[in-house]
Amino acid sequence: MRIIGLNRTFDADVNLVGSKSESNRVLMIGYYGGFMPRVKNISESDDTQLLRKLLEKICVKTDENPSHMLDCANAGTVLRFLATALSFRPGDWILTGSDRMLQRPVGDLVNALRNIGADIEYMRQEGFPPLKINGKTSVEMSPTTSVSIDITRSSQYASSILLAMPFVESRRMSIHLDGDMSSVPYIDMTVGVMRKFGVDVHRDGRDIIVKPSDYQDVEYVVESDWTCASYWYEIVAFSENGRARLRNLSLASKQGDAVVAKWFEGFGVTTIQDGNDIIIEKNSSIIKKQLSFDFVDNPDLYPTIAATCAGLGVEGSFTGLRNLVHKESDRGAAMATELSKIGTLSEKFSDNELIINSKSVKMLSEISNVVFDSHNDHRIAMALAPLAMKIGAIEINNAEVVSKSYPNFWKEINYSHPDVSTSTM
Repeated sequence: MRIIGLNRTFDADVNLVGSKSESNRVLMIGYYGGFMPRVKNISESDDTQLLRKLLEKICVKTDENPSHMLDCANAGTVLRFLATALSFRPGDWILTGSDRMLQRPVGDLVNALRNIGADIEYMRQEGFPPLKINGKTSVEMSPTTSVSIDITRSSQYASSILLAMPFVESRRMSIHLDGDMSSVPYIDMTVGVMRKFGVDVHRDGRDIIVKPSDYQDVEYVVESDWTCASYWYEIVAFSENGRARLRNLSLASKQGDAVVAKWFEGFGVTTIQDGNDIIIEKNSSIIKKQLSFDFVDNPDLYPTIAATCAGLGVEGSFTGLRNLVHKESDRGAAMATELSKIGTLSEKFSDNELIINSKSVKMLSEISNVVFDSHNDHRIAMALAPLAMKIGAIEINNAEVVSKSYPNFWKEINYSHPDVSTSTM
């Protein structure tokens, strides 16, 4: 895809996709609660639609699929959430995915599930999918009321089990969080969504308590996705005097990536709440030439922040990067490779820290014929796209991968932002 960008004043009105993280949690709650969630603004992302499809497949068994094989493609959340769901679902199940998915670790989740009685085998490499699951009823599972889980690699391991806890009959359950407390805001999101569906749950430090309670069938409105909002922050940061209204977002959001509003103050972007929306505007403040960011709680924001630093000539000092290697791509290495094409150098000190040194904006405008590779990663494609505003025109291979989380991204850019246009090459 070819992307042409100009650097002018604009006033965009953006209908963001519903939060993928919230939507996936709501679907799991409906599954465990035995009802079809009455939800508005549910995500149209590939991942959410895949989860919905596979949950329907689980609930309606047929002889056409005797091995009950479920393909999660490259959707990490889907595989992790279903690993728990199938452990509590009688039958023989095989949980698999794309080649990249088979490289993404799941051992800590499997260990925790085994500790509460799950029967799970690795079909190939220890600690990685595909998984063979001999599902049981909750009564057949271990009578334990407590489970510990290491969330160093992913907070989704804890959320996967936590969502199922009300499904465990008449037990007061507790989860203890071991390891590095990375991405804890996502666990708090899970707790918050569960509460809205009537469950008595709370987190106290490393311990989460779920009292005996059932999911209630209530109406629920999914907030727009703050991670997807970050690409619009980048667009405004690259503008001369841009402004965008982002629909259905709150600065008081439980989504961890809402921190992007504060982080982009350093890039000259102001955020104000206006009813149910936020308005972001480029201001006249002087952008600092050195900024520091810790991504331990917000790893999905790394591509956006790295690309923004590159586009504005900011030296970025980054920590909290350890889990980037386990995403849809190795995002640390992928972004270093792509940003090197515009002269941005990455100096890596460890698997958890690096510094990027960027070219000036003037030099960026002298670059031409840049072809970026998305690395089959939706977040990398969307983070690189706004650089067209600084370079003039770029190409992105496999740009359609954005459908994984933000299917209307290219359409929104074409119709909401008059300074950027796209065309399929």
